[in-house]
Amino acid sequence: MNITTKIIITDTNIITDLNNANILEEFINLDNVYISDMIKNDEINSKTGNIKLINKFKVISATPMQLMEVSSLSIIEKKLSTYDLLNYVIARDNHCILATGDNRLKNYSESNGVEVFRTLKIIKLMKHYNIISCRKAIDACKLLKICSTTRIPEVDINTLINELEKDSVAV
Repeated sequence: MNITTKIIITDTNIITDLNNANILEEFINLDNVYISDMIKNDEINSKTGNIKLINKFKVISATPMQLMEVSSLSIIEKKLSTYDLLNYVIARDNHCILATGDNRLKNYSESNGVEVFRTLKIIKLMKHYNIISCRKAIDACKLLKICSTTRIPEVDINTLINELEKDSVAV
């Protein structure tokens, strides 16, 4: 588990969270962060975040075989969107980590052998790999905590803030 492995951003929740936490640019600038071309073209809008910044994402496309598999899976996995399944398949086939805020997709992906990162894990790893400072990670969590659109439980945010604050004192 590290942030230097190829990562696929699967949904706008992660992008929106990192944008609201004011660390999206640092995340996008990592060499290994990709977004599906379909997500970028179909789901990104001004509510997601800064379009100019989001346009800096590296893009990955599904193959025709992957698109056929997604079509078949969508008949079976009715609780997952076509975009969810597309990004699961891309991540699986490219041995990538799936970044998602969707619990159903998280559970499905993990039960099918794909590693998943959530927003707080990304913040923690960005701090651990010195992509952002401990102070910036704490500030990011505090911004998420006051954001009305985040779906992350406040208790989880507080737990990470406490952990980061202990780290900053230890240093």
